[in-house]
Amino acid sequence: MIKLFTHRDDPDGLGSVVLTKLITEDVDFTLCKDVHELDRFLEDFINSKEFQNYSQIFVTDLCPSDSVLQRIDQDSSLSSKFQVFDHHQTSIDGMTKKYSFVTAYVKKDNIPCCGTSLYYDYLVQRTKEELLKKKIVMQFVEKTRLHDTWEWKRLNDKSSFYLQTLFQFLGSYGYYYHFLRKLQSEESMKYTEEEQKWIKLQEFENARQIKEFATRIFVDSYQNHSVGMVFGSYAVRNDLAEYLKQERPDLDILMLFAIDHQSVSFRSLKENVEVRSLAEKYPGGGGHEKAASCPLSSLEPLLLERVLK
Repeated sequence: MIKLFTHRDDPDGLGSVVLTKLITEDVDFTLCKDVHELDRFLEDFINSKEFQNYSQIFVTDLCPSDSVLQRIDQDSSLSSKFQVFDHHQTSIDGMTKKYSFVTAYVKKDNIPCCGTSLYYDYLVQRTKEELLKKKIVMQFVEKTRLHDTWEWKRLNDKSSFYLQTLFQFLGSYGYYYHFLRKLQSEESMKYTEEEQKWIKLQEFENARQIKEFATRIFVDSYQNHSVGMVFGSYAVRNDLAEYLKQERPDLDILMLFAIDHQSVSFRSLKENVEVRSLAEKYPGGGGHEKAASCPLSSLEPLLLERVLK
């Protein structure tokens, strides 16, 4: 029996669930909002001895904190079952050493990675499952990688970007069930007429929300950078950033306060601006150079100070 812990809020996290379910029915999975939630789930999972019920335990698109990794490393009954796959620079920097059960790369062979692509490589090497070499499965993994690493933009591959649009429309579990069926029954990742209809409906709703949020932006400064701050929906964080790059050339950084996700998303709006260091100023913050986040609770003192002013 396999246990899988993964990120709940984007196609990369759910991609690993789809791949696992493709090759076995004997899997339980837990979707986690962020590293803090992952740590809590893992602590309970380990303390309750529930891990003894599983032959393999995978963590993808998230990396436990170093204290949890140390605990796993010190217990051979745990470390022999665990495999972690992550691609976030903050997680890599936060590890005190290299753990034998952790595969963590931002780039592999100079190609940007995502959790799904790292996990896929492992499955192909370890399981020899021919289904994983099916054309549509390889396309699914590559489109997930292109979407999550933003390589889609460099290659102008909107079909990869639309994975996020479909994720928004279907939700975490809907996305999982839909693409599991698609990979099992179809031969190509080409979107069907029904999928194209879903994409158009979600794009219309996203455009409506983005224009509304864009009118509410408050501008402040950080280290000579112009920062646009707004309360909005977590789901449109990337779409809003893309919109602002075109419509607000005066802004360098987007900070989106997502009450629905209890997080703050940081997005770079200029090629020469990075946001990971800004996110890391706050407890639990981190991510990539151009896209990072932190828990909303980390900024509550700052928000309260502004309200009182």
